Amino acid sequence: MANIARWDPFDDTLFDVFPAVFGRPGMARGMDAGLRMDVAETEQSYRIDIEMPGIPKDAIEVSIDRNTVTLSAERREEKPADNSADWIVRERSYGKLSRTVVLPAAVDESRAEARYADGVLHLTLPKLATVKRLTVH
Repeated sequence: MANIARWDPFDDTLFDVFPAVFGRPGMARGMDAGLRMDVAETEQSYRIDIEMPGIPKDAIEVSIDRNTVTLSAERREEKPADNSADWIVRERSYGKLSRTVVLPAAVDESRAEARYADGVLHLTLPKLATVKRLTVH
């Protein structure tokens, strides 16, 4: 008896076969070439943890404009000394990467902190003190 398999329209193995058509060439399925991040909020600050594997910390730029944080970096391609090898699989991406996140409130740039460890950039962005409005009686 022949084996019959049900077709699952949500099975994305087709996307693995045609990455240039259905996604960015050389990228793993479901991933984009951008920077993956987690953003958390406390009462006093925001914390952004952003994956930047293979990027030296001197190639990372962070800019803050009130409540907008832009992270950019460049991952340079490592050229092998011996060009006689042919690639079998090539999934790593290279080039300029950028990511912008708009936070709910402005941050205090002067107290912002950044730490880079194990390919992850950790930003702590204190919220800007807001001016309290008084009600006149």
